Amino acid sequence: MQKGENVVAIVKDVGRSLGYPIEDTMIDACHRLRSRVGSDKHPGIIVKMVRRLDSEELLQKRRVKRNFNTHDMGLTSGPAVPIYINESLSPARRSLYNAARQVKKDKNFEYLWVRSGKIFLRKKQGSNVITVRKIEDLKDL
Repeated sequence: MQKGENVVAIVKDVGRSLGYPIEDTMIDACHRLRSRVGSDKHPGIIVKMVRRLDSEELLQKRRVKRNFNTHDMGLTSGPAVPIYINESLSPARRSLYNAARQVKKDKNFEYLWVRSGKIFLRKKQGSNVITVRKIEDLKDL
């Protein structure tokens, strides 16, 4: 993070590196979060796309490209740092997701993921997918 940096340009570089070019007209709002005191990590960037289809396609491109990092963007002066792209969740959904993460750990579920704001769990490959809509869904597992 540098003073006066162009976060839109960074977002466009990420999109280009994933094979999904992002134009200025595709971005509704974009800003970097505040850095945490004592943290040496760069704070995240929040991007709101104009169309949901664009954000879903960018997320899909990121899922396909495993181990996406700063070297993929041509930033090779330092060690490769992973680049994460996540869906934004409401505070209630974020809380539910955190509870589902704990259940995943405690009950040995292999998979937990979010698609279009919905939270899903799966015990193992080939088993039924469980949609987590409320905290009671986790208590019944």
